[in-house]
Amino acid sequence: MNMQTKLSAKGQVVIPKDVRDRMGLEVGEAFDVIETAEGIMLKRPKRGKTTSVAEAVLRLREIVKYDGPTISIEDMDIAIAEMFRNAKDERF
Repeated sequence: MNMQTKLSAKGQVVIPKDVRDRMGLEVGEAFDVIETAEGIMLKRPKRGKTTSVAEAVLRLREIVKYDGPTISIEDMDIAIAEMFRNAKDERF
């Protein structure tokens, strides 16, 4: 459905009411403004709290509850490389 709106002197654009209703938009809601080759796109930011890597690791440790020895990055790299080698061998 195509609709038109106008840019105000203050740089504001009105989103038509039926679009706001269909999308459940609320007063004060924030949007990301994205420039595209065809114009401007308003996008709702991803919902939820942004999590740092450290917080994500702590949560993962709580879920997995691994009590074994610490595994080095080098050992992880070796295990991942071996996993891919085995997967490649199994495909043929």
